Amino acid sequence: MNTRKLGTSCSVAAAMALAFAAGSGATPPTSENVGTIPYSFEVSCVPYGLPFSNQVDGEETLRIDTFYDAAGAATKVVVHDSFRETDRNSVSKKTLTMTGNRVETFDLVSGTRTVTGRSFTMVDRGVGTVILDAGRVVFDAPTHVSFAAGPHAPLFGNLDQLVCNALAG
Repeated sequence: MNTRKLGTSCSVAAAMALAFAAGSGATPPTSENVGTIPYSFEVSCVPYGLPFSNQVDGEETLRIDTFYDAAGAATKVVVHDSFRETDRNSVSKKTLTMTGNRVETFDLVSGTRTVTGRSFTMVDRGVGTVILDAGRVVFDAPTHVSFAAGPHAPLFGNLDQLVCNALAG
């Protein structure tokens, strides 16, 4: 599984979710608007046999809702996560946009994490959808998938390689 964005987002969201859950004792749900986080990085496509880099610029927006039982203990954390980025071939300058809009639910009682929505979508005009990760995935451990419905090539493959191949075409 590629962890370029999925792992980073999941780790950040999980840490923030648990931090917010641990610090609150109120029974009513709480909501924290983390806001928009800009990012920029470069990924070499050389490991995939392609002589260029993927230059990435984007923004990710997060909101975290925490739910509690009657005793005030956090039982569920829901992370609303969306992003939009530009991926650019450093040599040809071919540019594609990748977007995502998903909801991650951490069930603190059962220890599961459920991701629903579109985690990754990339469309190449004239070609069509070149990357799609959408549907529902349930994890019963940090990276162990116990259930998956829908197309999930980035989850079960290598997102960087998929993007590099899309930028090469």
